[in-house]
Amino acid sequence: MTVSPLRRSAALYASLLCLVTPGLAIVWVLSLPQRVGLLVYPEQIAGVMLGAAMSVIFLKGIEEKSRLAAGLDAALAVLGSGLALWVFLRFPVLAEGQYTHPVETALLGLLVTALVLEGLRRAVGWTLVVIFAAVLAYALFADHAPQAIVGRPIPFLEVMQFLGADSTATWGQALQIAAFIVVVFVLFGGVLIAVGGGDFFTQLALKAAGNGPGNAAKVAVGASALMGSVSGSAVSNVMSTGVMTIPLMKRAGFRPEQAGAIEAVASTGGQLMPPIMGAAAFLMAEILQVPYREILIAALLPAALYYISIFTQIDFIARRDNIASIEDEERAPVATILRRGWIAVIAFAVLLVLIFQFRMRAEAAAVWTVFAISALGIGANAAGLGGLSARGLLTSVISTGRTTCDVLLITAAAGMIIGLLSVTGLGFALSYFLMDFGQGNLFGLLVLTGLVAIILGLGLPTSGVYLLLASLAAPALVQLGVPDLPAHMFVFYYGMLSMITPPIAMAAFAAASISGASQIQTGLQSFRFGWIAYLLPFLFIYKPAILMQGSIWDVSYVFVSAVAALVLITGSIVGHARVPLSWAMRVLWGCLGLAMMAPLHEFAGWSGEYVVSALGLLVLAAPMLRTGAAKASA
Repeated sequence: MTVSPLRRSAALYASLLCLVTPGLAIVWVLSLPQRVGLLVYPEQIAGVMLGAAMSVIFLKGIEEKSRLAAGLDAALAVLGSGLALWVFLRFPVLAEGQYTHPVETALLGLLVTALVLEGLRRAVGWTLVVIFAAVLAYALFADHAPQAIVGRPIPFLEVMQFLGADSTATWGQALQIAAFIVVVFVLFGGVLIAVGGGDFFTQLALKAAGNGPGNAAKVAVGASALMGSVSGSAVSNVMSTGVMTIPLMKRAGFRPEQAGAIEAVASTGGQLMPPIMGAAAFLMAEILQVPYREILIAALLPAALYYISIFTQIDFIARRDNIASIEDEERAPVATILRRGWIAVIAFAVLLVLIFQFRMRAEAAAVWTVFAISALGIGANAAGLGGLSARGLLTSVISTGRTTCDVLLITAAAGMIIGLLSVTGLGFALSYFLMDFGQGNLFGLLVLTGLVAIILGLGLPTSGVYLLLASLAAPALVQLGVPDLPAHMFVFYYGMLSMITPPIAMAAFAAASISGASQIQTGLQSFRFGWIAYLLPFLFIYKPAILMQGSIWDVSYVFVSAVAALVLITGSIVGHARVPLSWAMRVLWGCLGLAMMAPLHEFAGWSGEYVVSALGLLVLAAPMLRTGAAKASA
């Protein structure tokens, strides 16, 4: 089909808009308007970025559409761009006098609501649209709601005014975090990969895996963890690293569904892996009003446990099934790896030094790191040393604009929902309902919250799930005495788990498309390989030392006992450790592992918990000692 000049122009316009979002994010993060004496509200910049994102989504694939569909999409894109201009020019006036400009603010609210919901429907499906519709219906007809959540209805005009001009709704914290923090870190990840970071991570993991059992799968875990630490997206992680690691695992002897599941679970963990994690981690830092580095520090040990669990399962399965290791000649020497990936090493060093040594805001550190690696990459390219061309840099920036369109719409819609929950009092009512449903029982409320998070996550990205649960469930946990950070980490982890939880395990399904295995089987295997992630959030609540909350002894004890517990449980699941385990031993290992994970100190005191932990360590050491003695006698 011949593409008309108008459609080509629309596609070019979309590409130009993709430069707007990362460009404006950098402008705001570096405080450039303030430096030249301009008074600009963050809502104005975020509004322009949202309008650009909506236009890009409406113009997606316009070259292949019919004349009528293309015309409709072009009209929607024009409205999105017009909205951006409207917000930029008029927001200060409307925000300060929304009741003196009732018609204009209502029209703005109506337009942004319609465009955001249609963009959401196209980008991520109906789930968030339906949730918004339900909350909007409550706002309009709260007097007809069930007795437990009955409230005062708000006229439609006032609702639209609120959504159009109030800083606690559409243009508020959620959208601003996505616009000024998430976009910047996605740009950082994109530029890092463009200068060879992806190949560097894979080769480094390949070398670090060594010659042990199942090292092909360990490569996948290492590469996906490293890639995920900069991308924070499970599905894109699977598609970028899985094309290499899944065939490698299959060639080594892992079944297709196992290979896909390992890649899915490892890639999903990228959202838990410092230094970048996923968009939800930035949202958490802003909601809790704590420096981002505190979230990073708290996430370190849980992320370590997550990946130790996966490595342990791989090792035990490989020993049980006699899966061969990949040949040494497939791995490049360390010197070669570092020579090829020196820019990636410098990038991480610069980022961490700026955040921890110079105490720079995470987003500002990311911007300066992008500048540094771009300069190094272009310089290396000019010297004939690989690196990054100017065209490659431009492609990375445009790709960032396209990639972040979804998250900008999701956070705008989440801001609308959170704003309506607040102004109607529904958020408080639902939190009270959750507490009442759990009968004031913390464990029951945690289980209920986890189930709600997984169900919501079946149709929402992690950031959307986290924003909703941070408004609904986290306050209920806090009211029962849970500190803020453990409560929010709990809902953050469970918001992520839908990626590997059947029946709609998106990361597992993406991996299955590469491995050729059944999607359902891959999803079930993902659930099995990722079992630790379902228990870890409970540790946050009952043993907060795992989040670096407490003395050195508390942190060390909880971490070491958790490692021993996960090895015991993994051995019970696989039926093999260094040696085969009988059914009786599997039951013993499983029970001891769960007991070591449980908060026994609340029932038997710390002395009772220490006794169980010591017993677990002895049981764990016994087969290892026998194996060592047998080797020594041989």
